[in-house]
Amino acid sequence: MTLPIPESNTLKIFESTNPDSVAILEYNPASFQFSVVHSISGRIRLKIDSLKRDPKRVGSCLRNLLKVRGVISVSTNNWNGSVVIEYEDTVIDQADLLQHVALLDPALVTDNQTINNKPSERTSVGWKVVHRVLEQLDKTLPSIVQLALGGAAFAAAVFKFPVVITRLLIAASVAPVASRALHTMIDEKKFGVDALDAVAATVMVLNGKYVEAAFMTALISIGEFIREQTARKCQKLVADLLGLSGRFAWLVKGKKRICVPADEVKVGDIVVVYPGDLIPVDGVVLSGEACIDQSKMTGEAIPVEVKKGAKVLAATVLVEGKIHLRCQATGADTKAGMVLQTVASAPLHETRIQNYASVMADKLVVPIFLGAGICYALTNNVIRLMSMLIFDFSTGIRIAAPTAVLASMHRAGRRGILIKSGGALERLATVNAIVFDKTGTLTSGDPKVTNVITLCARDESEILALAAAVEQRLHHPASRAIVKYAVHKNIEIPHRENSTHLRGMGIKARVNNLSVLVGSKRLMDSEKISTVLAHPTEMIVTKAGESIVYISIDEKLAGIITYSDPIRAEAAGALKKLRRMGIRKLVMATGDSEATANRVAGACGITEVLARSFPEHKAELVQRLKQEGFVVAVIGDGINDSPAFAHADVAVSLHGGTEAARQTADIVLTDDDLHRLPEAIEIARGAMSLVRQNLTLAVIPNSAGLSLAALGMIGPAGATLLNNGSAIAAALNSLRPLFLNDWSADAPLENGSTVPPN
Repeated sequence: MTLPIPESNTLKIFESTNPDSVAILEYNPASFQFSVVHSISGRIRLKIDSLKRDPKRVGSCLRNLLKVRGVISVSTNNWNGSVVIEYEDTVIDQADLLQHVALLDPALVTDNQTINNKPSERTSVGWKVVHRVLEQLDKTLPSIVQLALGGAAFAAAVFKFPVVITRLLIAASVAPVASRALHTMIDEKKFGVDALDAVAATVMVLNGKYVEAAFMTALISIGEFIREQTARKCQKLVADLLGLSGRFAWLVKGKKRICVPADEVKVGDIVVVYPGDLIPVDGVVLSGEACIDQSKMTGEAIPVEVKKGAKVLAATVLVEGKIHLRCQATGADTKAGMVLQTVASAPLHETRIQNYASVMADKLVVPIFLGAGICYALTNNVIRLMSMLIFDFSTGIRIAAPTAVLASMHRAGRRGILIKSGGALERLATVNAIVFDKTGTLTSGDPKVTNVITLCARDESEILALAAAVEQRLHHPASRAIVKYAVHKNIEIPHRENSTHLRGMGIKARVNNLSVLVGSKRLMDSEKISTVLAHPTEMIVTKAGESIVYISIDEKLAGIITYSDPIRAEAAGALKKLRRMGIRKLVMATGDSEATANRVAGACGITEVLARSFPEHKAELVQRLKQEGFVVAVIGDGINDSPAFAHADVAVSLHGGTEAARQTADIVLTDDDLHRLPEAIEIARGAMSLVRQNLTLAVIPNSAGLSLAALGMIGPAGATLLNNGSAIAAALNSLRPLFLNDWSADAPLENGSTVPPN
């Protein structure tokens, strides 16, 4: 269908030449700009830059999409401005969904209401005024003040202060609860769990149960305080561990050394670091040698030695020696800053397990009200009524997932694993199939030329010069290897003209009035260029597991260049760990030849290989695995992995990959170590186990307490202690990932030994 777009705006659709790929749509109204990054049936990923600048307002605006029929979930990532919308394609098509997105206007969102989510016009002015006053009171009272009010109310009730003072203190401590309850009733048109607490406190006060009411409000204040402090503690703990607070730097200005705040250092500045100092920025060593403790960032217990040319990271400690370094990144752009930024802005409430539990808890509010009312009607016992109203199933659930996920993401960030959302963490925990790219993922991605062979009258230097001319300024690893080899041989590289990229096969250009093709054998075959002269060499090179680049000049094969890409040292060990963890299928997909692919796969222990694959073939592989019932992760580092990323349940990129891969990935391994992949899965599984534990802590005590209250076996004080105590226990339990060892002990192998990670 056609979108109704104002004349002043534009709609751009870029159709891919691949009929199986999706169109990229960009819509740019003045108030709201977004673009579609990836799209599959039932799931679409948008890029909204304004989400990074104003996450609260834009996020509130986007949440209104949940009111659109057919929309299942909206997941936002403030860190990179990414929005993932899941929808029922049988209910709403993509064009209609994008129309709803285009009509949103963040400018209409105020602090306490969102577009299409305004209080009903029929709501009385009195209710609105009360709601507004309570809301402002809630906003202006810090949790520590609310905690003090709750304690004061309890003290006033116990020590029998004048009734007026006691009632005022109880009312002040109940105000935040009443505010949340009214907000839910007016804006969401339903009873929330806070309504139970507010009604219970009101009934107690009206019946003169001041001690019980004050005790309940005091415990509620304690619970809210602990929940708030738990989240703050997570962020502060990581900031302290990374040493990001109060940093300074010694800036080199000629012969002077000036002490300045680290935030004032600019990229390109020269900084000197002395023994015992915290390195304030990411940079490269210009002079000097030193030992650096990187344990806070990488977990390495032993200090590493660095010298000229080495890269160093902010938040690491120089143990001995002195270095001068050139700043490459500061503040939020450092690796340490990225950890904090990702964790601070990640949407933690989007895990399905928590959403499901919260929905169920909300649905129990009305039955609890009805049950308490029926119990009161049958027994005429106000104590039972008050006790039953105190119990809810959401107080603990509200912190069950967010705090556990937050703590687990902090732990992952310290280990060089950036997890961009709670949803990605949850999906990673269930992954049982992984598709690996080869070049740059299982291999180092930095191939070396091993030989240049001429098959015509031209010498090897000329063949190499022509090939380097065609390949220069390209980012493919083989291209970089050829150019670097030519530079190493001190060969002058001529200029190329009229270059044409032939997707997945190579490149064609004119160099010195010659028509030069550089690429794969498939390119030669497509151009009908005979490769018979290369057959003897092909057999030798293929057997050695090396790769071949063919060079033709004026439509005749002129030579070949052989190169090899070494396998990552940690690849075999990391994949062995994945198999031991129960990952049922490990597949490698690459555009290389079958011989090269099989050599790498064999060395890494992979038995299923998809060779000579185009990007769309990788995407089809992922779709096939998902149809077979697998939860699929894809790990890669290039633009050619993007189609597979779009279809994967979890997309993983290495930090050394392309910007496109890092932006679209759900998880980034920031230190390019494949050992981090099984570790990330282990952390994710631990996080989901922790969430389930917290749900148990919330549900079982409240279920038992509700039954006891109905039977009159527990009073308001005991009910309050049980309800809020379980929530506090869940909050404290959620912090455990911050204090666990960074890597759990490996299970023993068949010979009884263990393999520690690098």
